[in-house]
Amino acid sequence: MTSRPANGRHDLVQLPQDRLPRVLILGDGDKERTRDLVTKLEQLLEGRAKILDVDLVRNYEPIKRKPDLVIVLGGDGAMLAASSRLGKRRVPVMGVNLGKVGFLAAVAPERLEPVLDLLFAGKARCEDRAMMSFKVRRAGKVVLDSHVLNEVVITRSAKESMIQVDLIDERRPVCTFSGDGLIVCTSTGSTAYNLSAGGPILVPSLDALVVQPLAPYALGMRPLVLRNDRHFTLKVHGPSLLNSDGYLEGKLQPGDSVSVGPSPRRLALVVDPENRFYARLRSKLRWGIAPQSG
Repeated sequence: MTSRPANGRHDLVQLPQDRLPRVLILGDGDKERTRDLVTKLEQLLEGRAKILDVDLVRNYEPIKRKPDLVIVLGGDGAMLAASSRLGKRRVPVMGVNLGKVGFLAAVAPERLEPVLDLLFAGKARCEDRAMMSFKVRRAGKVVLDSHVLNEVVITRSAKESMIQVDLIDERRPVCTFSGDGLIVCTSTGSTAYNLSAGGPILVPSLDALVVQPLAPYALGMRPLVLRNDRHFTLKVHGPSLLNSDGYLEGKLQPGDSVSVGPSPRRLALVVDPENRFYARLRSKLRWGIAPQSG
């Protein structure tokens, strides 16, 4: 297990030394290479770890087993599902990327063996990723209470031309956003939907939130970067939809409010020392790389 590192620090992953570490393998069975990688993992872990289970059906059911390490085979969507299923349990999670981008599933398949060697030698490091809590209140009652790693998204319904969403800092009104909707994301989520919508990239070690308008009616509605140690409220004025980490939670009614704030949950993300955050920005997005002539 890992102890919680100070904000921004990478900590070593400490697996049990007095017994075989318990490993849970999760994966996206729809990916072509998943089952081949399961076979390879079983070979690499033989005599070094006890495999608790191999679950290749993506779902959001809570994990009841008690693993010392979770290995996720798939893309970032599979990683988001795994973080949700872990609940309050802080377990190192290593994602092997079988998707297109792979900011969370940051270990390439060809790097699986050397990263596992680092893990079992006690030399692998993990990034401490902040999560975000959110609650939906309707008529004074909490109807949904959950936690996300990436983002919460409020969008207009198909019948609405635009929606209005009030942003409130604790009890202080900030502004009213008018447009297609609003994204509130963590630093981890800043490279997901927020980035596609034109929002800023935040380094994962920064405990902050981004409020990114979607197709705002006013040109002055720009993204906001907020502290992640406060609670903010989003109050909707029309029928709208609520998504969290790419999952449709349901419909919001006029007058509903969504409060967001810091979560006690954290994700311990195992990282490949040869593919850390800035390296992933350069390789996945060609960020900061000068255009070539011709």
